[in-house]
This record gives sequence, structure tokens and C-alpha cells, in this order.
Amino acid sequence: MFASVLALVGLVAAACAAAGASPSQVTEPPESAPPETAPPGAGATDDLSADGAGAADIEFSDMVKLGLLLMERKPAPGDLPTAPVVPDPTPWRDAYRTGPNEGSPIVIPPPALGPGDGRVYAVGDSVLLGCANYLGEALAGWNVTLDAEVGRRFPEGIDSLLRHQNLLGQVLVVVLGHNYGGRGASYGYIDEIMAVAGRKAQRVVFVTVTEWSPAQAEVNRAIYDAAGRYPNVVVAPWAETVKANPQFLWDHVHPNSAGQVALANLIGVMVGPGNGQDPKLQRIPPPGPPVSVTTTTSRPTTSSSSSTTSTTATTKPPGTTAPTSSTTSTTSAPP
Repeated sequence: MFASVLALVGLVAAACAAAGASPSQVTEPPESAPPETAPPGAGATDDLSADGAGAADIEFSDMVKLGLLLMERKPAPGDLPTAPVVPDPTPWRDAYRTGPNEGSPIVIPPPALGPGDGRVYAVGDSVLLGCANYLGEALAGWNVTLDAEVGRRFPEGIDSLLRHQNLLGQVLVVVLGHNYGGRGASYGYIDEIMAVAGRKAQRVVFVTVTEWSPAQAEVNRAIYDAAGRYPNVVVAPWAETVKANPQFLWDHVHPNSAGQVALANLIGVMVGPGNGQDPKLQRIPPPGPPVSVTTTTSRPTTSSSSSTTSTTATTKPPGTTAPTSSTTSTTSAPP
């Protein structure tokens, strides 16, 4: 297109030279001179001869306008269409085996999350609290807030989410349902959790609960149902893991030291990398003797907190009477 403009300008220059004037001296005819018109029926090819005669009829100013017009039709670089950004669906790591025993689930991790605030809020009961010492490594790269209590049920967990919405961020981890009593309410509870935090979080990790009663089996059905209805929900199959690896529990619900590491690793795999840093999965130790369960009675703490108000308790499984023994120790709690 630009070459065509140069060719036309050259024709004008040649015509002007033949008339004894430079292109800069070419002026439009006086207003009194009537414009020449082509005879009826004559086409554009009739005005130009083979040697370029008739090119002088094209005004230089018209050529300039034509050139500007052609230049204006060229799109600016910023106006060019760009391909839409499609999230990478590739899992952030290879398939992960959740335990050493035959039948242990092999999970396909979800894709790594994109940019965000880098915060993980984990809400749960004593099962989540039991692996607190290992979550920091498993969620390396994330700013983690742990909100867990012994005996916590769905309503208390939802209430805590409502009270701490300012702490919710890119990822929510939910370990609730071990203390659930049944009657079909678990579906509604999960929808309440999603209404509070699910729209803000890029990923919500629901951990399936150990099926020590039919009520817990209902919770797990509700979790998998939610995964089919909410695109940001992923499932961490803890119930399936302990079914294949019963040595991870010191009773029929609470994980021992080996189970605590296994649960932390599973949560880390399903959350994925944070701020470009992969989870640091730890070696699962051999099962040891029963360990006491540490609970918090203060506000949710983050991984950067140095001390909390805590209660160390050895409890009976969910649904039983009061703990058989407990020891309470208190240190300075964060403001």
C-alpha cells in the first residue's frame, strides 16, 4: 500500500517537471476555473495513457490526503486483538500416593493457583488441630491462619468464619464434620460455608472425615456433591486414606504422629504452591504411641504467632462424654 502511494507521488513529480515546476510549486487551480470533467461513459482507464499521461490531473494535496488516509487505517499496536489468557490446567506435580498401604488413594493434584493474596485460612476441629505442627511446612510459601478447636461442629465453624471474614483469603481449608450428628443438615452447612467464604476464595479444600458413624458418611457425600456444584472446590480424601491406613489413627478418629504428617501432606498437595514455592512434603514416620491432642482456646493464630493460649487434652472419640483427663497451660496470647 505504501509503495502505491510512492508510485503516485512519483507520477505527480514527473508531470510537474514536464510543466517546468517542482511539486512544491503545484497549486490548485483558481476558484474561477471550472473543474474539468470526464465525458459521459468514460472510465478511470480513459484518463491515463500507457506512458502516464493524465497523471498531472491528480492534485498533490489530494495525494497528501490520500497518504494520511492510508496511514490512519493502519491499526496501532495496542489495538491489535490478543489471545485470551487461559489458565494452565496442568497439575502442579505428579500424582501423589496418600499412604504406604495397598489401596491408599492416589490423587491428581489440582493446577497451581494464579496470583492472589497468598493467604490460607484453615478452619476445623481437633483432627485439623492435631496436624498444626506440620502445616507450616506442608503449606510453605503461604501465609497460614489456623482456626481449630476440639469438639467443634459445623455451626461453630461457620460462626467463626463469619467473625473472621477479614482474615479469609485466596484459599480456604475445611476440616469439619467429625462431630456432626446427622439428619441431613450437612448439605446446607456446606452451602453456608461456600456462601461465607467460597466466593472470595480461589480454592476451597474440603477434607473428607473419618467415617466412624453413618453421619460422617453423609458429610462425605455432601462434600463430593459440593465438588460437583462449585468449580473452586477440591476434595482431600482423608477418610479414604485412613481406611487404607488405619495405623494413622490412635483411636478411631484422631491421627497419631504418622497420621498428622500424612494429613498435613495431603492438605499441602491439594492447596498447591504458594507464591512460587512448592509445599514441603515430609516423610511419614512409623506409627508411634498415642499422643495428646493440643487445642486452642484463643482467637485464630497465624504461622507467625509465637505463643497462644492452649489446652492440652486427652479426649474420648466424638460423641462421648467429657474428656477423661485434661491439662491446661496458658502463655501470653497474641493481641
